[in-house]
Amino acid sequence: MKKFSILLFILIIQQFSAQFFTASGTPDQYVPVVFRSTTPDGGNETFFISRPAVHENVMWSAHGIVSITGIGNGWGSNGNSLSVNNFTSGQESGSGTPIISFLGRVVCAQENNDIIVYLRGGLKYYYVNATVISNTGSYQDAAGQSLSTVSINDPLYNLPKGSYFGTNDINAQTSNFSSIDNGNVGIGISKPQYKLDVIGKSSFSDNMKIDAKLEAKEIKVTLTPTADFVFAEDYDLPKLEDVEKHIKEKKHLPEVASAKQMEKEGVNVGEFQIKLLQKIEELTLYTIEQNKLIKEQQKRIETLEKRAK
Repeated sequence: MKKFSILLFILIIQQFSAQFFTASGTPDQYVPVVFRSTTPDGGNETFFISRPAVHENVMWSAHGIVSITGIGNGWGSNGNSLSVNNFTSGQESGSGTPIISFLGRVVCAQENNDIIVYLRGGLKYYYVNATVISNTGSYQDAAGQSLSTVSINDPLYNLPKGSYFGTNDINAQTSNFSSIDNGNVGIGISKPQYKLDVIGKSSFSDNMKIDAKLEAKEIKVTLTPTADFVFAEDYDLPKLEDVEKHIKEKKHLPEVASAKQMEKEGVNVGEFQIKLLQKIEELTLYTIEQNKLIKEQQKRIETLEKRAK
């Protein structure tokens, strides 16, 4: 009974500490609303923005809840960062069209620790357990940051359902990290199109296994040594007769794995490319020698023709 009384007391306190408001603007806009969520000693704490499942004015217009943990660019902190968990659901006016989230974008204030949240305008009601500092449709702080109402179709807005982390600005195109509800994970992107979608350079210091096709615009493999040892003066260039014999017996080039071995064990791309380069360089040496022989034979033919005349 005592535990139930304490729980009830907490729920009552939370209910009275929350406030509700209507965002300025119209439903076809996202508007910047400034929030302050601080502890009694001036620290920052997580706050929540929610909308019920059924609304007074726009039916099924993105209900759900968003939790935001953020630190703005307050003087002395230099620790601005954002973490956003966006759990919104619904359909536009029940028409079956894709959802337009009531959360458009989250930005750190530049002059203090406030957090600016772009919300869909004109909707009743938003419930929040933080203090609303500004809800006029525009915002400008002493540091020069100026934000204003934008169209709901602006590609930088309309965050999908998911979790995000960023330093100063989380929008519908870029964030440091995102994980959306279809299971896709993005690094440097807010709307990942693949299970792992990365914008920017990536580094892997250990083995990586891919059980499907790898598609890339460019692949750089760093591996030493290269095959230039073929051009060293002391390189023992295989005789063409020995190469021919090996091919007839083994059905593949010397020092190159057979097709069966490749199918069974796979191919190390870097090592294989160097081995192919070695064979190309050997082939170049063969061609140079053949060219010398052809020129020498041509001279002999010309000499014989002169004598015959």
